[in-house]
Amino acid sequence: MLKIPLITEIQRYCANDGPGIRTVIFFKGCSLNCPWCHNPECKSPKVDIYYHEDKCQHCGRCIENCPQGAISWRSPKKEAILIDKEKCNKCLKCVEGCPFKALEKVGQALAFEQIVDEALRDKPFYETSNGGVTLSGGDPLFFPEFSLKLLKKFKAEMIHTAVETSGYSKWEILKEITKYTDLFLYDLKCMDSIKHKDVIGVDNRLILDNLKRLSALKANIRIRVPVIPRFNDNKENFSLMVDYLQALQNPTIAVDLLPFHNSAEKKYTQLGLNYIYRGEPFMEKEQVEWIENFLEKNNITTTIGGLIGVEK
Repeated sequence: MLKIPLITEIQRYCANDGPGIRTVIFFKGCSLNCPWCHNPECKSPKVDIYYHEDKCQHCGRCIENCPQGAISWRSPKKEAILIDKEKCNKCLKCVEGCPFKALEKVGQALAFEQIVDEALRDKPFYETSNGGVTLSGGDPLFFPEFSLKLLKKFKAEMIHTAVETSGYSKWEILKEITKYTDLFLYDLKCMDSIKHKDVIGVDNRLILDNLKRLSALKANIRIRVPVIPRFNDNKENFSLMVDYLQALQNPTIAVDLLPFHNSAEKKYTQLGLNYIYRGEPFMEKEQVEWIENFLEKNNITTTIGGLIGVEK
């Protein structure tokens, strides 16, 4: 039986998740747990609830409606609510009963045909801009069969396909998906396997092995590196990355450096999640230019910020 993912968003007219104008489909679910993730609502494959505190009128109806007793006042002043994630079973009675839309369901079970129809709406724009459809998330490889079905359909429609992934997947799955994928946006977070596991929850050996195999198949790959303060923004990490990428002997592989930003801070608050980068300043372009220069000197094509304006 086909495992159906929840979708958080189908975003149209995107310009930085592959070439041209694109539609990006965000899957809910990921095998990694990156503490800086800018899509925290996509980490869990299950339904989540946003609490929009600015919309809350403190009426207390959600507290009354919750059969699990999972919602309480955050303080005696009754100025905001608190959702106990251990008690909450996502029955969504609180969401349905809130007259002010302060509570929002995150994740929709959309039919395959509904997703395809939404993506096909912009087919003329894909054709004129050399754009297409990107599967993202979360990680689409968390739902490999469904992703494969989508990719086959889009290729049958002569649409350019891209997959944004951590690469944390069984090789047999990734190999099959490669047949229907024009571009991989492949994340590399950190070259140190122990550090990778300590911070992200899994080691990187499978990720690196899969990238090596993808490269051997001559897949079109762009490496995406989120540059994170005090985690991977050091010479040792990028020296190891250069050694690894050069060993692939694939001159078509390019690197996109993605400087840290904390734009998702509000999402963590709305989800009731801890965010260790709260208050951390945005990384400026100048702070990562040394990395760009270092990679370029080692004959690795590099951008800061991604694919905008890059016709590949």
